[in-house]
Amino acid sequence: MTRKSNGRGRRKGRNILLVASVLLLSGLACAVLIASWTFKVNSTGAHHSERFIVQPNEQASKVIDRLLEGGWIEDDLSLRRYIALRQWENAMRAGRYEIEGGLDNRALARRLLSGSREAVQVQFTGVRLPETLAGIVAGQISADSAELASLLGPENVRTLCIPNTYELWWKTSAEEFVERMEGEWNKWWTPARRAQAEAIGLSPAEVHVLASIVKAEVSKTDEADVVAGLYLNRLNKGMHLQADPTLVYALGDFTIRRVLDVHREIDSPYNTYLHTGLPPGPINYPESVYLEAVLNAKDHKYLYMCARDDFSGYHAFAKTYRAHLRNAKRYHRALNSERIYR
Repeated sequence: MTRKSNGRGRRKGRNILLVASVLLLSGLACAVLIASWTFKVNSTGAHHSERFIVQPNEQASKVIDRLLEGGWIEDDLSLRRYIALRQWENAMRAGRYEIEGGLDNRALARRLLSGSREAVQVQFTGVRLPETLAGIVAGQISADSAELASLLGPENVRTLCIPNTYELWWKTSAEEFVERMEGEWNKWWTPARRAQAEAIGLSPAEVHVLASIVKAEVSKTDEADVVAGLYLNRLNKGMHLQADPTLVYALGDFTIRRVLDVHREIDSPYNTYLHTGLPPGPINYPESVYLEAVLNAKDHKYLYMCARDDFSGYHAFAKTYRAHLRNAKRYHRALNSERIYR
């Protein structure tokens, strides 16, 4: 009985040792396999000068698909397995990421989970419409263009945006962008500039509206202050501004080069041939040079202007309507000779 018990005990001990060995070897194999997923160098560095963008609420599987398709990584399977192991399938954070070459899967995954706080230079100039501005800005930060267009649409908001280059976080939202523009607008309107606006009888918002008309009228910035002075003369006399760019804006057809009588009949608050005073909002986004031109408008007696017939981009100015008609006749003759009829 004793020998049988000892034999069974030895066999049991060997079995336990065998199971333990198998488990140990399995564990080591698993560890090696996990390490191969974790520390596999995967990023190619093929896009070293670009940034990879993770969209809000984007799933890891879609992100990895795009990384592979775009040539950012060499092996998608090991990255998928590592992320699944860490249960990070739903943990990707929207951001704009630098993905240099030589990153292993662990470093790459952690990068994509970090959330981007990268600063970007947001620039916009030469913009007419809110939807255009929204598209330009949304191409530089993560804000949705449709939401931006909605927020930038109201006339009072449009006066807040002064074209320039601004440093923003890539993850700036539409609301945060508008708030930043308001802050920049208030910063630009120093007490000294507000005093200048008051001296010419305009509010800062009205300066912005007039500056947008001046911008649309001139192709040569060195006469912007002369044009601004002309419109101020008209405002002070209670005359219609009769600014052709406001008609073009009201019509929404920016291909028009020659404003006709039929265009002047459009029923719009932006028709400055029908309505006196300034229109209700700006017709584009004027840069600060045009705001300064209004604040520092030339003091002169001009009430009329017409593009020069030499197509130089400059205007022929007149103090009387009779002189203006002579200028206009020369210009219309030049348009006809170039077959420009609209």
